[in-house]
Amino acid sequence: MELKTKSKRPEMKCSIDVFLDESEGFSKCINDPGTYKAVLVESGSFVVEDKGEYRVITAPAAMAVNEKAELKVISESGVRTSTVFFKPTFIREEFSFDAIGSGKFDKFFKAVKEPAQMKPDELMYSAIRGIGAEFDEDFKDSIYQDAMLLLEFNWHQRNIVFYSLTEQEYSTAVRILRSLKHELEMQPDNFWILRTRYFLISLLFTATADFYRDSRQDEIYKDPLVAKVARYMWENIGNDISLSDILKKFSVNKNTLNDAFNNEKSMSCMAYLEQLRMNFANKLLQFTDHSVSEISSICGYSDSNYFSKVFKKHTGMSASEYQKQMKGLC
Repeated sequence: MELKTKSKRPEMKCSIDVFLDESEGFSKCINDPGTYKAVLVESGSFVVEDKGEYRVITAPAAMAVNEKAELKVISESGVRTSTVFFKPTFIREEFSFDAIGSGKFDKFFKAVKEPAQMKPDELMYSAIRGIGAEFDEDFKDSIYQDAMLLLEFNWHQRNIVFYSLTEQEYSTAVRILRSLKHELEMQPDNFWILRTRYFLISLLFTATADFYRDSRQDEIYKDPLVAKVARYMWENIGNDISLSDILKKFSVNKNTLNDAFNNEKSMSCMAYLEQLRMNFANKLLQFTDHSVSEISSICGYSDSNYFSKVFKKHTGMSASEYQKQMKGLC
C-alpha cells in the first residue's frame, strides 16, 4: 500500500505524505518502517507484548507509533481503528528521519523529564519554564514548537506509546479525523493540503496536551494469562463478571488463576477486578458529568449504594463526596 495521498485536482500534480486508513482490527501497514502512525482505537480491547512484557489497552484510546515500532498483538476483541500515517517532514521539512535519528533535535525531546519523575501538574510547564535559556538562538522559535508536536514519538523509551482518552478527548479526536478525512478524500479546493496539515497538527496536539493519562494504559504485566484476563475484565467491566465465568473462559482452575494474580499483583483475581473498577470509577467521577448511579452501572454495580461503600473502602470517602470534591477543584 502506498501510504500517501495523491492530488485529484488537475492543476495540482503532487502527492503528500499523509494517509488515513480505517480498519477492523489494525491496519495491515501498522508496522510500516517509513512513517509515524497516529492511531485512534475506537472500539474493543487488546493485549500487546513488548520484550516479554504485556499491556492491556481498551477503547477509547490512542497510540503514537514511530517508524521503529513493531506492534505485537497477542489477544484482541472487537477492535476498530483509524490510523493516520505521516512522515514528520510533512510537519516541517527539517524533520527527516535521518535528522531526527542523528540526535539533532534531542535537546527538545530530552528537555522534558519523563512522567515518572514528575507530578502530573508539572508536565505541561516543564516544557516551558526556563527552556529558552538552554537553547541556542536557532532553537527558540517555531522549530521548537513544531518539534513538540512529535514529542510522543520521540520522548519515551519505547517505540509505541499508549494513552486513554476521556469522552471529551475522544469526541475531539473523532471530529478532527472526520475533517482530515474530508480533506484527503474530497480535496474541495487548492487549499486542501494546508487544511490537512492543520488537522494533523491539531490531532498531534491533543496527544501532547493529554497530561491526565489513565494509568491502566501504562500498567505492565509479566504473565500473559494475567494480561489476557485483565483485558477480558476491561472489555466486560460494565457486566456481571463471576470467577466461574473467568475460569471457564480461560480454561484454568481457581488455584492456578489466583496464584498468577498473587504473583503478579499481590491480590486475588476478583480483588484485582474490584481495583480496576474503582480506578475506572475514579476517572469517571473526575472527568465526566455522569451521576453516581450511572457510574455505578458503567462500572458493573447494579446497586449504587453498595458501589459507594466499595468506593469508600478504597478512597476513604463515598462516591458522591469524592465527585463533589473533584468538581470543587475545577
